[in-house]
Amino acid sequence: MYDILGPVAEGSRPSGVLAGKVLVNLSSDTPNASRDAAEWADRHGASLVTGGVMVPAPAVGGPGAYLFYSGPRAVFDVHEPTLGLLGEPRYLGEDPGLAQLFYQAHLDVFLTALSSLLHATALVTAAGVPAADFLPGALDTLTGIPAMIGDGQDLARRLEAGEHPGDLSTARMMGATADHIVWTSEKAGIDTQLPKAVKAHYEQAVTTGRGTENWTVLYEVIKAGG
Repeated sequence: MYDILGPVAEGSRPSGVLAGKVLVNLSSDTPNASRDAAEWADRHGASLVTGGVMVPAPAVGGPGAYLFYSGPRAVFDVHEPTLGLLGEPRYLGEDPGLAQLFYQAHLDVFLTALSSLLHATALVTAAGVPAADFLPGALDTLTGIPAMIGDGQDLARRLEAGEHPGDLSTARMMGATADHIVWTSEKAGIDTQLPKAVKAHYEQAVTTGRGTENWTVLYEVIKAGG
């Protein structure tokens, strides 16, 4: 954004060229960078609305497309009809970093899932199993996750309350499976960085005395920075 607008706002053009303008930035960045950009825009008399596009480029403007937005509510409300042409606008709040925070958090889920899918495929193909024999079932596993954890509301409540009952599964039990995945990956000769990272979370839960609690206790481990 600065590369494009910096020369306009700070070059040889008359001062105040951006005054009264509304800037909408839909490019990927960090939440803090978005906050810095909002301050920069404000210094030049402009308003900044930040956004995160949550569908691939070909799907923009089509059914199911949606975007996160944050920034001045009054400014967003004025331009919501235009922004709606790109997809369903989901306004998150005045903090200009919120749209990118949600964007990055969703991509955290997405990118990790893609890596796990490819790692698992490499694991079975290393044993001579065709990828086509594995991937349909693996995708069923991914799409079946909501059936196991619900729509997210109950999970959110339990995470916020710090409730991790180990009546169905425990961090120790899940950690043993994580260890088996690392061992199997090593024997298969494939990369082990991803399963070792997962295993480390469970190990931390066990070593801090929380091995008998539910797998959701990993939330506490992750929040604490390991």
